[in-house]
Amino acid sequence: MIGLAIHTSSPELGLACRDLAQGTQRSQVWPLGRDLTAYLHECLIEFLSPYAWSEVAYIAVAKGPGGFTGTRIGVVVARTLAQQLQIPLFGVSSLAAIAQYHQLTATLAPEQLDPIAVSLRAQRGEIFGAIYQAQPPVVAPELPEALYSEADWEAKLNHWPTPYQLIAAEGGLAPTVEGVLSLAQHQWHMGDRPDWSSVLPFYGQHPVR
Repeated sequence: MIGLAIHTSSPELGLACRDLAQGTQRSQVWPLGRDLTAYLHECLIEFLSPYAWSEVAYIAVAKGPGGFTGTRIGVVVARTLAQQLQIPLFGVSSLAAIAQYHQLTATLAPEQLDPIAVSLRAQRGEIFGAIYQAQPPVVAPELPEALYSEADWEAKLNHWPTPYQLIAAEGGLAPTVEGVLSLAQHQWHMGDRPDWSSVLPFYGQHPVR
């Protein structure tokens, strides 16, 4: 059995899977851009091999924030697959996935890392921001994700009581699908089995207003 993670909240497609019996995992990124809809299913089939759909124990998806169209496509595909396969679906914050990926790839042990502040540019000059505490095995939110004006986000950082490391995400989020998988795997291990219907895309703001 495997866990499967999908990330489409940026112009690339990121997929990751973990063999639950062997503990091995792999990931891959495709720079699909506007061709995401046309090639997503093909990439899923290619990446899943040699496993069968019947061997997928759960699915995890980056639910945003991120690009409006890509996020919507990824969540819709993940919801459809989880419903058809009758398996749990984990919706993971794109910001949390960035922080978790940073923790996974850091050279220091998690307990040696400063809190991780993550920012992601939104529309109309606003910023999605959150701060996470690095800790094994997964990061924990200290400042929940929210939409800020640039001034308000700067004020949050300037008044944060402890040192932190800032990750300003500008794109290329697909590799953080490993963070999506890691956070979902932890929830799975803890016994969480969320229904597909509980996962909705998080846009944070309307595409037009």
